[in-house]
Amino acid sequence: MDEPTTGQVVAAMATLRQRCPWSSRQDHRSLEKYAREETEELIEALEDFGAAPTADNRAAVVEELGDVFYQVLFHSALLDESGGHDYGHSLGVIMDGLEEKLVRRHPLAFGDDAGNEMASLEDVEREYRRIKAEEKEETARRGQEGQR
Repeated sequence: MDEPTTGQVVAAMATLRQRCPWSSRQDHRSLEKYAREETEELIEALEDFGAAPTADNRAAVVEELGDVFYQVLFHSALLDESGGHDYGHSLGVIMDGLEEKLVRRHPLAFGDDAGNEMASLEDVEREYRRIKAEEKEETARRGQEGQR
């Protein structure tokens, strides 16, 4: 299987926003219930797969992951529209931000000192707590600066 790309699914979402009467009328608020429903369905599918890792249960997890991704795609399209961006811009920002967060929060896996050996769970948890505390401090600092 080829490496997946987002171009075709972004184009499909753009078409829905422009040509589907239901999709074109949705906004962030109207989609909230669907995000909750799809997340609950994913959790159920994951529980079923955990209890019995069959091919059918795996397929159900894949389908539910797709439904959750559809919510991300839909909300990112709404952000693109409200920000005057081409479809796919916000999804790219989301994916880039996620990659940066994964690398930042896992220096034992990605850092210059990361070797071929897996770090201990204790080291990973300690680093994660340290990084989360730094991020929380940074968020608080930015909030205080914004109030000035």
